[in-house]
Amino acid sequence: MARGTLVSELRTVPDDPAAVLDLVENQGWGDGFPVIPPTAERVQAMLEATPLPPAHVVGVVEPRRGEATVEKIAVNAVLAGCKPEYFPAVLAAVEAVCEPRFNLYALNTTTCCATPALMVNGPARQRLGLECGYSCLGQSGRANATIGRALRLVMRNVGGAIPGAVSKSVFGQPGRVSLCFGEWEERSPWPPFHVRRGFAPADSVVTAACATGTQDIADIWAETGEELIWVLAHSIDWIGNNKVLVKQEQGDMLLLLCPDFAHKIARDGIDVPRLQQMLLEWTRAPIERWHRAHWPKLEQRGYVEGNVVPLARHPEQFLIAVAGGESGHHALYFCTFGLTWSVSKPFALDAGYTGGEACELPGTGPGR
Repeated sequence: MARGTLVSELRTVPDDPAAVLDLVENQGWGDGFPVIPPTAERVQAMLEATPLPPAHVVGVVEPRRGEATVEKIAVNAVLAGCKPEYFPAVLAAVEAVCEPRFNLYALNTTTCCATPALMVNGPARQRLGLECGYSCLGQSGRANATIGRALRLVMRNVGGAIPGAVSKSVFGQPGRVSLCFGEWEERSPWPPFHVRRGFAPADSVVTAACATGTQDIADIWAETGEELIWVLAHSIDWIGNNKVLVKQEQGDMLLLLCPDFAHKIARDGIDVPRLQQMLLEWTRAPIERWHRAHWPKLEQRGYVEGNVVPLARHPEQFLIAVAGGESGHHALYFCTFGLTWSVSKPFALDAGYTGGEACELPGTGPGR
């Protein structure tokens, strides 16, 4: 596994958790929550989880354009509370958000509250103890909380996304501390998300998508898949949607379905491509929803087709996954910032993370 001399500056602090937290917060390295002191021994233990050398640059983190070396990422992973076995997933997440098409520069400097949402697929979910079901987005355990938090600390400490100084998010959001979960593949009626992206079922993959928050969608009346999709579509095409403010052909949106919702839709013979197409067709808001004074602005931008304003231009812009508890009647929509494309990266636990090619849905991306 990884070997090499650490180059990070060492500081001597009292053997007191409160003193360590004070140092981290005073230096601007933290997020307000307790941290694990990144001692040389703990960082070395983290590095044992990958064959990559400490000086290897996983990605360049915008907007500071800081080089995210394996060592720097390890330091932040320790701070976040990660176990060493989580480290390959953290490395893959960092590499994913550093892909140009993810557009981390825009995400880290926007006035919006956008943040990466990390979804893990494959056998790593069980190996790492990632929650995919009940409360998978919060209060769900160490892996979910610390993998997402490690990425956010890298974005802050390597990328320079300091609130107020660089990150101009008006409100921020809880997901800017951590937002990480697994897809509940075993409860999905469709192939797992990563398989639909071209990976093998046995691959472990982390997908970074953009989320400006979590919007709960509840329904207790729909008896058919078509009725339910109607509810879903008209719950996400609201006029204040950040997606409406940018080019409709740009950016993708993640929609999480609880197992009950997914099976209700699949029971009617609707697969994921058909679901995506129905969402595309039904998220076309009448222009009358906007104030008349805004109609010329929408038309000048080319957003209007006839008398409707589409939310998207291509069905693949709607990302579908299954997660959350059973016996419920909820979906969760991650509204996109609108200027980012999701990126998926594979990682291995036994052999360690060595970097991997990104994968995206056919026909999507900045060129569309």
